[in-house]
Amino acid sequence: MLLYPERGLVLNPTAADVLQRCDGERTVGSIVSELARQYGHEPPAVEREVLEFLQTMADRGLVQATP
Repeated sequence: MLLYPERGLVLNPTAADVLQRCDGERTVGSIVSELARQYGHEPPAVEREVLEFLQTMADRGLVQATP
């Protein structure tokens, strides 16, 4: 579960895996590569899903790009 002011968001295991890797050190590309290996999927498919998820989280103000 991701908790933020006055709200909570229940994450599925894949979403949790993405957010746990959002540490300011990894790039989106490295996150995609790690998840593709972990789940045995092709990187392009994983990349689409990760980008859509991160955009949703950014739209909610829960993640932001590092400069």
